[in-house]
Amino acid sequence: MDLTNIFFAISGLWLLIITIILLRTLSHYNHLTADVSKKDLVSALNHLISVSSQNTDDLKSLTAKFEKDCLADKSHFQRLGFRRYNPFTDTGGDQSFSAAFLDDNGNGIMISSLHSRENTRLYAKKVEKGKVLTQALSKEEQEVINEALK
Repeated sequence: MDLTNIFFAISGLWLLIITIILLRTLSHYNHLTADVSKKDLVSALNHLISVSSQNTDDLKSLTAKFEKDCLADKSHFQRLGFRRYNPFTDTGGDQSFSAAFLDDNGNGIMISSLHSRENTRLYAKKVEKGKVLTQALSKEEQEVINEALK
């Protein structure tokens, strides 16, 4: 092979590499300026800055909504305590029960059903921060609240 042929081969390869780089650069530039009416670098950058600013505002709005929803979720019932038991010696089986339905702050309700031979009574008690302030709790009811708070 002659030195001239080697030079033309290297020059041709170099021309091919430069052409590929130029085409990729033009493709990238056209992609950047696709939504810009006047295709120059300054308007393309201004467009990207405005889109980025809008995305930042949207992200802040979504973050605020997410934090608000997380706080609201703490007030939904999400803790449960339940126990069946026999409070009376004259009845068979664990027919009575206590159930506590509490939110993340320990607020909610306690429902107890006491079953005896003559009747069944149902009681509801308001629970605030894991405690019932206005009424006395049985040992089983306190255990159910403790179970729900775990």
